[in-house]
Amino acid sequence: MILQKSWAFWLIACAIVLIALGCAGVDKKQEESLKTAQWHYEMAAGYFESNEVPLAIRELTFCLENNPDHEQANYLLGFIYMGRRNYTKAVVHFRDVLRVNPKYHFAKNNLGAVFLAMGRWQEAEEVYLELLDEPLYTTLELAHNNVGWAYYNMRRYSEALEHFRMASFLKPEMCLADNNLGLTFEAMNNRSEAVSAYRRAINKCPINYQEPHLNLGKILQEQGDERARLHFQRCVELQPNSTVAERCREYLRLR
Repeated sequence: MILQKSWAFWLIACAIVLIALGCAGVDKKQEESLKTAQWHYEMAAGYFESNEVPLAIRELTFCLENNPDHEQANYLLGFIYMGRRNYTKAVVHFRDVLRVNPKYHFAKNNLGAVFLAMGRWQEAEEVYLELLDEPLYTTLELAHNNVGWAYYNMRRYSEALEHFRMASFLKPEMCLADNNLGLTFEAMNNRSEAVSAYRRAINKCPINYQEPHLNLGKILQEQGDERARLHFQRCVELQPNSTVAERCREYLRLR
């Protein structure tokens, strides 16, 4: 009986040792994968800084093969795909970031921006409203402006006005919010308020912002105001090779 108990004890002990060795092997393999992933990420970051984007994508892909939960790799790859207008892939990677770290505010903000670019207004609304509830999110004016843009495109103009106004209140120099206010007032057939908003946008950003010149010029032209031409000309002068400048040239040709 004693011999049998002793034999059983050694069997259990050997099993425990084998399990421990197996776990150690798994842990070591996992550690090596994480190190390999980090190495590929650092290579990718270097390539990205050198503007060698295809090589950066390759290294990020290798990184995520070794560690699918690598936050920075998913974020950078999402950022690259967003810049390339491959929005479907960008959404996947930004969501992977947020799955691992729901408080990664830059990823959430960019996810909302991708939804705006895709015209997925309700999903963008949800993302930015979540950001507005985050006590540690520091660029509330961007979230207000972006959720306002979602509401504008959903024709929820009163709500859009509320958020554009809040964006302008939080960051008075944000001429984009004033231009968006002008667009919203126009959609509500309030031309006088639209003109005021466009003028504010122009005054705040006099040397680098074309859109309010185009928008104000269109209203003035409809009213037969000769000052419309000055705004179309200024629009072209600011960035002559842009698509907005070409639209301003079209209005100049109508005169």
